[in-house]
Amino acid sequence: MHCVHFFIRRASCKSPHLAVRHSVLRAFSVHLQNQVTEEAANQPSPQLQAKAEKANVILKTPKGTRDFSPKQMAIREKIFSTIISCFKRHGAVTIDTPVFELKDLLLDDHWEESKLVYDLKDQGGEELSLRYDLTVPFARYLAMNRITSFKRYHIAKVYRREKPSVARGRFREFYQCDFDIAGQCDPMIPDAECLKVMHEILSALQCGEFLIKINDRRILNGIFSTCGIPDTKFETTCSTLDKLDKVGWEEVKKEMVQQKGLLPEAVDSIGPYVQLSGKFQYSVE
Repeated sequence: MHCVHFFIRRASCKSPHLAVRHSVLRAFSVHLQNQVTEEAANQPSPQLQAKAEKANVILKTPKGTRDFSPKQMAIREKIFSTIISCFKRHGAVTIDTPVFELKDLLLDDHWEESKLVYDLKDQGGEELSLRYDLTVPFARYLAMNRITSFKRYHIAKVYRREKPSVARGRFREFYQCDFDIAGQCDPMIPDAECLKVMHEILSALQCGEFLIKINDRRILNGIFSTCGIPDTKFETTCSTLDKLDKVGWEEVKKEMVQQKGLLPEAVDSIGPYVQLSGKFQYSVE
């Protein structure tokens, strides 16, 4: 069974290199987990295997990557077709951008992400990196072309240099599926449209019952301010907090204090907020 994961996140793209500010609503990330089939598990031809053994070469994909068999590709193409049809119904058009970008432009004020980026060296002397998402290239595209209002979708591979985990669906190479609305809009209208798009797609894919979760950084801003987290530590605290569902609160707390330099009492104040769970009416009580 293939799983399709969606998320909504608002990202502010502010860059002195771009000389432009765009508030980008990033709507979707499609991540198809690897499911080994008979075709994917087939042994190589005797000739190829003999050459590999002679050269002492191990026939395998790099860690965090995988092949897709014809059956898997047929499923993926059907899923993508359903998603793209919905995007087009909502008036979005697609673009394509290079798989690598200038490193300084890609990271800009987000050097916290540098450890997750694959760096390249160009013969022309440019420092390049493989893209780790589709939002930053989109912001660069808008700035270069002086576009102030745009609704676009983009389905493409991105790359992250992190420890892969097949069990958790975490790979180093994977697809993202973005639906972005850039420009000046009436308050909450883009948010509402993205929710509608998400509901239409998940319903069309017949995924069964699903729950759409929404996060808003304004909520985190309020929590961090109440707990005494300085504004200069906001981004780095968020990046650590993102690991909460993977390693648990104690590990997150340890990293915040020992690696990020936050005061222990401030971190202890964050704990009760970020560990809340359950239905809203019970959580607020």
